[in-house]
Amino acid sequence: QTHVITRSGLGSAMKVAHPLLRLPSSADYTVAGEYSADTRDYEDHTFSGIMFDVEARKELPVKYIEIHAVWVRGHLGDMQVFVTKDGYLDKYNRPTEWKVVHKERHRPSPQVLFPLCLDPPITLKPGDSVGIYVHSSRPGDMGIVYNNQHGMETHRDSFLRILPGMAHTSGHPFNAIGFWGHSAWRRRREFVGRLNYGVKFLLWNDENHTNFPKAFQNAVIAALSMANECKGKYVPSAVIRYVFNFCPWNWFEGVDCGSPTDNKAYASIIARRLSELKIGVKEKGCTLS
Repeated sequence: QTHVITRSGLGSAMKVAHPLLRLPSSADYTVAGEYSADTRDYEDHTFSGIMFDVEARKELPVKYIEIHAVWVRGHLGDMQVFVTKDGYLDKYNRPTEWKVVHKERHRPSPQVLFPLCLDPPITLKPGDSVGIYVHSSRPGDMGIVYNNQHGMETHRDSFLRILPGMAHTSGHPFNAIGFWGHSAWRRRREFVGRLNYGVKFLLWNDENHTNFPKAFQNAVIAALSMANECKGKYVPSAVIRYVFNFCPWNWFEGVDCGSPTDNKAYASIIARRLSELKIGVKEKGCTLS
């Protein structure tokens, strides 16, 4: 099988055949609990519930993210967390569209965020969205803290976005009638708290090449171009591909991500960066060995 990788700015495509090399496409582990999304907290309101959407971003080489816990604060009590695919819009009054992922009684925690662990976790592939509804059945209006809407996004990081949503003023989940006898839903509200999540990353191979940052793509192309020019005299292209398969997606951050026309100059930068992997890579003549 022959794979073709092209780089913007090069006059021709580079072809490298490697019929026996089969590189894994994704990590065999999920980086769990390593990331958290913390929202702003103005303590604008407290009441029974908050419903909002979370979207997984598509810019980085990620197979999926996995949300393990939702943190909130308030007087809590009997807490439930519900989820629905593709966002909450037009589903806020349709409980059959939602799945319970947390149901437990908790002590009050009015000042400090408290984790609501999800079972099962929420899994989102790049581009996916999910509606999350956090609800307290505690009588009164002190169940959980939430904000007025303060922007088009509640939170954004490299992996996900948290969007504004609606608050709920009834002690009964999905109930249409609120505490004062009219509609229970309050639009233009924001989640206050934290999401803990893990990430399963893609690994570099030909099929995943365009999912990686431009600097990483250019590093791959420059190294393989050098091997191609020297016809594998020093390091076969299969070995170079194997090495890049071990590199994390951000390994070439800070390297000029323009389209290099001088492979030798660019290769020296790559050699220095790859040498940090402790795999004996160095610059030699017209290639890396």
